[in-house]
Amino acid sequence: MEIEEEVARKRQTIKVEDPQQAYPEIRDLLINRMSFDHVSEEKYFNDVEEGKIRTKIETEEGYDKYTEEIVELFVVIDKKERELDVQIKSLLVTEYPMTLSYQKTLWYYAYRSLFDKFLYGGVRHAYEPDVENKTDEILQRIRDAVE
Repeated sequence: MEIEEEVARKRQTIKVEDPQQAYPEIRDLLINRMSFDHVSEEKYFNDVEEGKIRTKIETEEGYDKYTEEIVELFVVIDKKERELDVQIKSLLVTEYPMTLSYQKTLWYYAYRSLFDKFLYGGVRHAYEPDVENKTDEILQRIRDAVE
């Protein structure tokens, strides 16, 4: 059983001084200078003729044994226009284990639904301000790194 909730979505176009260094700077920021459990690059396209780099980077950070924050960054760097377009989508994903046979029964599903609604739902919603703050911090640090 998985519960996925979108917490924040931001988009910004930033003028960059050095478009060649913008992409390595963003990767270095996310991998080395920020604290994420896992950073992966889903897609990367470098269109040399148009002078654009498009990439999708996904970061993960766990809060507890059920919930993690997933931040998806969609980055487009236009070298000719010297612009960086950043879209950030932050998700809060709660996943309950379904590995054992009794966890796949209707009774267990009903129990998990009630557990989530009355007990754990409040814990998950308490993580939302942290996710929003992390989204704002990522956008600010990208802006500081490339401007």
